[in-house]
Amino acid sequence: MAAPLATRIPEPLRLPRGSVRGTIALIVTATYAYLLLQDKPVPSVLVNSVVVVIAFYFGSRATAGPPVPPAPGQPPTFVVPAPRRTKVVRGLLLIGFLGLAAWFFRTNRPSFGIPAELVAVLEVLGGYASGMTVSWLVHRRAHENMIRKRFATIARDLIAAGALGLAAYICVALATGQVTVFADKVADALSLVVTFYFGSRVIGH
Repeated sequence: MAAPLATRIPEPLRLPRGSVRGTIALIVTATYAYLLLQDKPVPSVLVNSVVVVIAFYFGSRATAGPPVPPAPGQPPTFVVPAPRRTKVVRGLLLIGFLGLAAWFFRTNRPSFGIPAELVAVLEVLGGYASGMTVSWLVHRRAHENMIRKRFATIARDLIAAGALGLAAYICVALATGQVTVFADKVADALSLVVTFYFGSRVIGH
């Protein structure tokens, strides 16, 4: 039987597991706190990114169920929700949001389009789904040989380094009011970076 993927592919940048994710979370949250303390407007996408961080770090660690009575001499075990159920829920949510978007495209007035609140959710879902898709493509055959394993390792490192650099660059620009290469799309860029990387770490732990 093949060993778990995490035992065969090093963590991104050879850092402890979750380091890149945690650093991005700290950068985003610190920028959010800085803008609040400076009494400056907080871009809604920054608030959304903080919500994503909070949801991940609290939600993912609350998935374990109550302990099951252990056998004599054995440590307690926890009931974890079936992955299939999780995928079903994710699929239903995705279908629901895409259905809402299609509804507004079909029935709403062209001058209004999709509500901003729904657009923000779709941006988050899009980044998350993109990250999961790229991660799946990278890892799906990484166990077959050393070449594919090395490719997956390099890809993970590049994605991690890019996410760290872009998150830091965009957050500094938001905090200082600097003009970036993303022009007026800087907020959308931050949303994509955060959701893409968090989505990419769902596969390949």
